[in-house]
Amino acid sequence: MTQTGFFRIVLVLGLLMVGLSFQSVDAESRFISLHQPTEEASQINISEGLAIKVTNDFKTPLYKLRIVKVSTGKNMLRVDEFQPGQAFDLKFVREGNYAICYSLHPESESEKNACFQVNVEADFKA
Repeated sequence: MTQTGFFRIVLVLGLLMVGLSFQSVDAESRFISLHQPTEEASQINISEGLAIKVTNDFKTPLYKLRIVKVSTGKNMLRVDEFQPGQAFDLKFVREGNYAICYSLHPESESEKNACFQVNVEADFKA
């Protein structure tokens, strides 16, 4: 099995298990860049059910990418290696606070991870 095939299987299984689902990205959708240039960009607010595209716009792979529900600490999704230019579409179907975390190095400890928060609200107005 190729690395891309494995990535897709892990992603689909993760999304099916946690209430996230694939969705076509249209003009109403948001994009989440994992390369956040400023501290102000470390928090993103989105509406519940809005399709978003998560993109690795670094020039190098990201490692141990995960989406965690903050209130429970539960890993909602994990991708061991997320290649440059790769992207996936998803939507959050439950309100709450989520953290998207990743490492720039394959052997990095958790305290060296970059994280930012996604706040999902039922009636968020951009």
